[in-house]
Amino acid sequence: MLLIFLLAIPLIAQDAPDPYAETGSSNTKTTIEPIVISNKEINVLSGGLAETGSNFKTTVLNYMFQWIESEAPGPYLMKWQLESSTEENYEAVARILGANINGTLSCNGKSIPFKSNEKDWSQIALGTISLKEGINTLELEINTAEKFKLSALELTAPSLAAKTDDEALKLRQTADWFKDAGYGLMFQWTNRATPEKGDTIKAWEDKVNDFDVEEFVDLVEDSGAAYVIWSITWGQQYISAPITSLDKVLKGRTTKRDLLGEMADLLYAKGIKLIFYYHYGYDCYHSIDSTWMEASGGYKADKTEFYGNLKNIVAEVGNRYGKKLNGWFFDGAQRYYDTHFDGSFGGISTANFKEIGKAAKTNNDQRIISYNSWILPMVTEYQDYYAGEGLKQFTGLDDGVFPEGNYKGLQAHSCFTLEKRWGHIDKNTTIASPKHSLDDLIGRIKHAQENRYPLSINLEMYEDGSVSPESRALLRKVGKAIRVK
Repeated sequence: MLLIFLLAIPLIAQDAPDPYAETGSSNTKTTIEPIVISNKEINVLSGGLAETGSNFKTTVLNYMFQWIESEAPGPYLMKWQLESSTEENYEAVARILGANINGTLSCNGKSIPFKSNEKDWSQIALGTISLKEGINTLELEINTAEKFKLSALELTAPSLAAKTDDEALKLRQTADWFKDAGYGLMFQWTNRATPEKGDTIKAWEDKVNDFDVEEFVDLVEDSGAAYVIWSITWGQQYISAPITSLDKVLKGRTTKRDLLGEMADLLYAKGIKLIFYYHYGYDCYHSIDSTWMEASGGYKADKTEFYGNLKNIVAEVGNRYGKKLNGWFFDGAQRYYDTHFDGSFGGISTANFKEIGKAAKTNNDQRIISYNSWILPMVTEYQDYYAGEGLKQFTGLDDGVFPEGNYKGLQAHSCFTLEKRWGHIDKNTTIASPKHSLDDLIGRIKHAQENRYPLSINLEMYEDGSVSPESRALLRKVGKAIRVK
């Protein structure tokens, strides 16, 4: 893959990312299993699968392995057992954070020294290692007086690395409509949406049938938003449309009414673009959908079956809405990148982003795609724009695109909560007042327009599809200030 270095583009006035609840064990592994290596894929060696000493801590956030980090004085040694069916050379890349690092990568009698001085997450090219047929021991030693974190190592055959980069860059979309949108609205309205008052949540079919899509589109048009990012799932796998590929895996999660289709039709008629946010239903700090995960193969160590089900759903949705669906926002990118985020051994080590992208662009190859990698570097070149979780402002872009750094080549973008949370999932709670003033929003949008990147303003939405009157009035003023000439 292309070398991705520390993001050098200045980021100013950034909101802190939403907190990810710490879950799971902080124990390091003392015994490890061999990881099967293939020259036909990118091999992700999760830091969570390394044999480490007692001077490490394993950080698990949101039921997901994130990184191993130094906890006591070094030196620090990490080991992976690798099983290869052939003799092969592999380019090694580390996803690492840490200053004043002197390191050595060793395998089969060859040692590669390297230095790193990165105060933010980066992907560092370490060099080329050689694997023999059979079992190999790969060792990474780090010496530093500073704290450091390691997410994973990547091993990729040189020929595959070059081919992957070439294919991904040819598929990359540069959508002027997105560059020049200024701003759009984002919503997390799903089966979990709650009313302002009361403890009862409607059945999924009833909730979807009662949704006033015309009123929703009026809200969007009234705000002046150029596009909508709509969550077709969030935390749990329920989709407001008759999607047969989901029904085949698990009944009762779709609806007879095609609310997504009605929304797509009305927005398209108004010239408003539509992007679908997709959360595949993994366990997270605010929701667990074990029934779906069991049925889909999501709890298996080998995620091949699971990603097959995911691709089928995404492809059917894409085929159903064609040119009226303009993009995808895939959340939880670390779970796609490192399939062993759950500490399991065996099977594929990373998702096939090329195949997922192909499915996502079914019936419209102009769709733009993003994988939300939170504070970590981007997980694949097979995407088009930066997810940008948390309010950010960018300068030094190249026509709206990052010219260097962790997100090099991606269209810049930022999404943020206008009120308190991404979605209204708390019972008997009134949506909070907006955190941003009219002048603040106008200033940020104008800055974004000047630098050719969009802002996605996330609104909480009650079960009945309504939003905060205060937020709606604010966005109406934003629309008049930005769109009226």
